[in-house]
Amino acid sequence: MPQEFNSVNEEIKNEAKKVWQSKSGKERAKYFIYYYKVHFIVGVVAICLLASVIHFFATRKECIFQVLVVNGQSVDLLDYNAFIDGFAKTITYDEKKEELIIDPNYLIDVYAADQYNQTNIQKVFMNVAVGELDVMLCDEDFMKFARAQDCAYDLTKVLPDNDLKKYEDKLVWYDFPFEEVGIEGYEQEYEQDYKGRYEALCIDITDFEKIKEYDMFPNKNGYAIIISNTSHLDRAIEFLEYLDTP
Repeated sequence: MPQEFNSVNEEIKNEAKKVWQSKSGKERAKYFIYYYKVHFIVGVVAICLLASVIHFFATRKECIFQVLVVNGQSVDLLDYNAFIDGFAKTITYDEKKEELIIDPNYLIDVYAADQYNQTNIQKVFMNVAVGELDVMLCDEDFMKFARAQDCAYDLTKVLPDNDLKKYEDKLVWYDFPFEEVGIEGYEQEYEQDYKGRYEALCIDITDFEKIKEYDMFPNKNGYAIIISNTSHLDRAIEFLEYLDTP
């Protein structure tokens, strides 16, 4: 019985082979498309997706510095890539494996309760929470909103002494619960040896050279905040210094 079965099976295979060989190339193509087109399409898509994933991970660069701009000049009027490239030229890094990112696409009204503004606010602070952001450049309204979120470094603890002296009148001081105070108030408390009361949570960069050159905050003040959980603190300080270079 098994031998008879194998014989019949072999005969069927041979017959099918003869029929296949007798078909023209066009007929074979039609047959393949009719019976296997779904499998073929699925296979091609799978291969493309796999190739895309491999290419993404093979060419992905490590972000070594990220800046977020809120309520700055329109991207149609300011070349933000040229702005960040200018900073990139002042530091040493591997251009093939590392990159600097600037994201200027945030226009936020902190007093509006609509979905667009609230969604953008959530996006900003999600970036802060996951540690992707190093420096934030923003206008006064968003600066006051951001400082209340406990996400800013006290600049007196991170800036070099020469920068603190140079930008003494540019630092914006706050007392808890985040009431703005002047430099004189800080000095009075400092003399009383109560150094932790006031914090300089941001710096006014309105008159910094690069901010004026690119007209980043036209007709309003601009501020820089170093994010408290940045993993690139030294580079963030270098960036602040770059903002005030001709």
